Amino acid sequence: MFGWMKNITGRSEPPRLSDRALAGRFLALARSGALRARYDAAITTDDNRRHWANADALSADAAASADVRRTLRNRARYEVANNSYARGIVLTLANDTVGTGPRLQLLTGDDGINRQEQSIADQRAAVESYALHHGYEILDWYVDDAISGAGAAERDGFLRMIEDARDAACPFTAVLVYDVKRFGRLDNDETGYYRHILKQSGVDVVYVAEGFNGDDTDDLLRPVKQWQARQELKDLSKVTIRGLVSKADDGCWMGGVPPYGYDLAYYDEKGRFLMVVRYLARADKEILDDEGNVQRRLGKGDRPMISKSDRAHLVPSRRDRVETVRRIFGLYVQGGRGYKGIADRLNREGVPSARGGKWSMTSIRDMLSNPAYTGDMVWNRRSMAKFHRIEQGRAVPTPNIRRRAVEENGREDWMVTEDAHPPLIDRETFEQAQALRKKRGKAHPHVYRQGRGMHSDYLLTGLIVCANCGHNWQGYTQWKGRKRKDDTRPKTQYYACGGYVTKGNSVCRRSVIPRGAIEGQAFDAIGEHIRQYVSGGDGRARLRQALQGQLASEGQGGAVELERRRLEREGILGKIANILDNITPVNREFADRRIAELKGELTRIEPRLARLEATAQVLPDLDGLTDEVLAGTQRFDEIVAEGTVDEKRRFLRAFIHRIVIEPETRRTRLTLRDLPLAVA
Repeated sequence: MFGWMKNITGRSEPPRLSDRALAGRFLALARSGALRARYDAAITTDDNRRHWANADALSADAAASADVRRTLRNRARYEVANNSYARGIVLTLANDTVGTGPRLQLLTGDDGINRQEQSIADQRAAVESYALHHGYEILDWYVDDAISGAGAAERDGFLRMIEDARDAACPFTAVLVYDVKRFGRLDNDETGYYRHILKQSGVDVVYVAEGFNGDDTDDLLRPVKQWQARQELKDLSKVTIRGLVSKADDGCWMGGVPPYGYDLAYYDEKGRFLMVVRYLARADKEILDDEGNVQRRLGKGDRPMISKSDRAHLVPSRRDRVETVRRIFGLYVQGGRGYKGIADRLNREGVPSARGGKWSMTSIRDMLSNPAYTGDMVWNRRSMAKFHRIEQGRAVPTPNIRRRAVEENGREDWMVTEDAHPPLIDRETFEQAQALRKKRGKAHPHVYRQGRGMHSDYLLTGLIVCANCGHNWQGYTQWKGRKRKDDTRPKTQYYACGGYVTKGNSVCRRSVIPRGAIEGQAFDAIGEHIRQYVSGGDGRARLRQALQGQLASEGQGGAVELERRRLEREGILGKIANILDNITPVNREFADRRIAELKGELTRIEPRLARLEATAQVLPDLDGLTDEVLAGTQRFDEIVAEGTVDEKRRFLRAFIHRIVIEPETRRTRLTLRDLPLAVA
C-alpha cells in the first residue's frame, strides 16, 4: 500500500505500496525484564482479539490442560481459516511445532519491541502519522491487498503507481511506504530498476518504519534489508514444498480442474466422505452425495465449502464421459486416427468437450498424454516456481536466470503415486498411445504447433476472422518435396481457418490464402489510408479533425464505463451488506471468506473508478496528439521496407481493426481504424 502525498511546504510526495497484511507471523524476541507468552494472532479483527484474549499468560501446567488445548486448537483453526500467512505456516511447519497448533511467541512489556508486521489498516495509520509529523499531505493510496510481493508483474497498484510517476503531470514527488517489504519482496536488481524509474521521474521513496539516516549509509543498509525480505520468501518457499510433497505422496489431487472423465471426491482429515464435485460446462459445478445424487449447483467462481485439511481424490465421472475417454484412446491406438481426426469425429457427432464446446487438437493431445487415466497420480511434471523447484523429492533453488516461465521437469523428478485412483484406461493401451505419439511426432515434426507464435513471421495472426465459423485464421505452413542438401525442405506459407486446422472439417471447410497476398493487401490499404493525412496542404487539418471526433467518441465511451463501474461497486457493496445481515455462528467462517473476496473485487475496481471520475473533465492536447500521429505515419514506407517482424506486426495492429474472410469465395473485408490504436 502506498500513500502518495504532497509536502505542505511545496514538495509533493508519493504514495506507499503495501503488501497484504501479514499478521500472525511467528517471532522470538527476548529482552531483560518480564516475559509473557502468547500466540499473537492476526490483529485483523475484534473477533480475532476476543478469540485469543484468554490465551495470554498461561502457565505450562495450564497449557497442558485438555480443555485449554481444545480451546487453543479451535482458535487456531479459526485463525488458519482467516489468515493466509498463518495457514501456510501451520500447514507446512506442523512437524516443527507442538502438534499442529500455533507456536508460542515470547514478548516483552515494550509494545515497540513487540510490534508485528502490520495489517493494512495499521500500515495506513503509520503512514498517516509519519506524513502528519513530517509535513506531507496524502493525495492518494496505492494498495495491493492479498497479492504476493515476490514480483511486480501481478501487482496492479504498484504498476499503476510507476506509470503515474512517469506521467509528465504527476502530482507527487515522493512515495511513502511502510518498510522495504511493502515496496516489494523483490530482489535487489528488480527493486533498483523501479527505484531508478522513480528517481528519473523526480520521485523519492520514503520508508516510514526503517529508520534510515537519510545519508549515504542508506545505500548500504537498504540493499541488505531488501535481501533479507526476499530471503524470507525463499525460506517459506522451501518449507511449503514439504507440505506439497507430503500431499503428493498420498496420491491426493493437487489442485485445478480434474481430467475429463473424472470427478473429485473430498474426504476430511479422518478419511470420512464429504462430497463429490463434478465440473460442468462454463465452469459450473455440481455437488453430489455418496450415492451420486445432486445436492446443489455452483456457478462460475463459486467454490465448495472445504477446509485446508480436506483432501480430494479422483473418481470416475458419468458413464458417458468415461466411455468418451476410452473411445478417444481406441480411435488413436486401434483406429489409426490423429488428433484432428478424432476431434473432427466427436464434433460431427455432437459430443460436448469438457467445457461444453468443440473438441480441438489440443484437448485430444492432452488427454492422450495424461498418465492419470491409468490410475497414477503424477505431479511435478512442470515447474513455475520462482525460488525452489523439486528434484528427487527435495526442494532445490531455481536458477537466478530462467529462459521460460514454465519449465518441463525430467521424468526422474516426477512424483508418481501408482494406483492412486480407479483407472479409466489399462496401462497397455496407454503405453501403445505414447509409442504412437512418439513415432508420429518423428514422422511429422511440424504437424502440431509448439508455442512459436511469439517468434512467427506471420504478421496477421489474430486479426483475421472466418465469416463461416467465427474462428481466427492462423499461419499454416506446408512442407513439400524432398529435402535439400542442407537438410531443409521447401515450404509454402498460407493463412488458414483455425477452426479447420485444430478441429477439422466438421467445424469449417479447408480454405487457404497465400501469406504474401493478404499481408500485401493489408499494407496497401494502410498506405492508402494514411496518405490523406501526410500529403497535400490540408492533411494535418483533416487529421486534427479526425482526432477531435475520435476523442469525443471516447469521452462518451468513458462516461458509459464510469456508470458501469459505479453500478458494479454498488452491487458488490450490496452483496457484502446482504452477507452481514444473514451471518450466523454456523456460517461465520465462510461468510468472512466471501466478504474478503468481495473486498478484493472492490479494491480492484476502485482505482479505475477513481481515475475515470478524475479524468472525466480533462481536455487533451489536441495539437500535440496531431503531431504525434503524423510522426508515426510518416515512418510507413520505412517500416514496410526495412522494419523488423515485430515492428511490422505492431504497425499493422495499430491500424487494422479486423479482417473477415469468406472461405468459399476467399473474399476479404478489411476494416481499418480511423486513427492508429496507439493514439486512440
